[in-house]
Amino acid sequence: MSVQERHRRERHARGQAIVAAAALVFARHGLEGATIEMVAREAEVAVGTIYLYFASRDDLYLSLIAERMDQLRARYVEIFARGLDPLDELKTTASVYLDYLRESRELFISQHSVVYTQLQKRLKRAAELRNFQRVMDLGHEVFGLWESTVRRAFEGGVIANSMGPKKTAAVIWASMNGAFMLMGDDNFFRDVTGLNPEHFLDEALELHLAASQLSARRNGHDSNRRNSKIGKPVKTRSVSAVRTSRARNNKIQDSQEVSVPSPA
Repeated sequence: MSVQERHRRERHARGQAIVAAAALVFARHGLEGATIEMVAREAEVAVGTIYLYFASRDDLYLSLIAERMDQLRARYVEIFARGLDPLDELKTTASVYLDYLRESRELFISQHSVVYTQLQKRLKRAAELRNFQRVMDLGHEVFGLWESTVRRAFEGGVIANSMGPKKTAAVIWASMNGAFMLMGDDNFFRDVTGLNPEHFLDEALELHLAASQLSARRNGHDSNRRNSKIGKPVKTRSVSAVRTSRARNNKIQDSQEVSVPSPA
């Protein structure tokens, strides 16, 4: 290994160590409560070393979020490459997202305290702006991949298409995030609800998908009933049959009139 390659690897490893330390600090204190000094202590490096890699605390935070989102994107792409059937692909993709949340619960929760529109306003450095745009682009791409798997489930007829793929993808995504937020304190959740929090997220997802599948089956059944009614032949009578029936009725009517005695 050349000296240049060794230095490159050492620099990369040190940068990764800084990002890992930053994840712990931001998870504990949030973006606004964290400082570069905290990250330096956690990473056991000098403050100046961090500035060799990142322009500011905000730049470090955005780099961390972008890296995590890029990892999630890669997992989604790997799932799609398997060629699973639509329902299995949907369940697997959702399961991967839940694992992604579980891997860094505190960091995910801390992200909800960040107002990105306000963060964008204070960014001035080129690196900060570049990483902010990277986070936005990755966010759109990751959600687009999630939406595409919901769309395939629609097209396969395995879930109901009541709101369209984008809205349904957003609803399921928000439901998973909301359920995950409830699990921030397992003991509190157990005490309040009396439920075991261990498999609650997976069960909540299964319930949501089961309801959507039931709705899809009902819609398909109703559609089949309507189509069968539309396609059902209508019984018609020929002109000759109508004339014969009329003649028969006239004969019966004449016979009845003859048999009735005239009044005295």
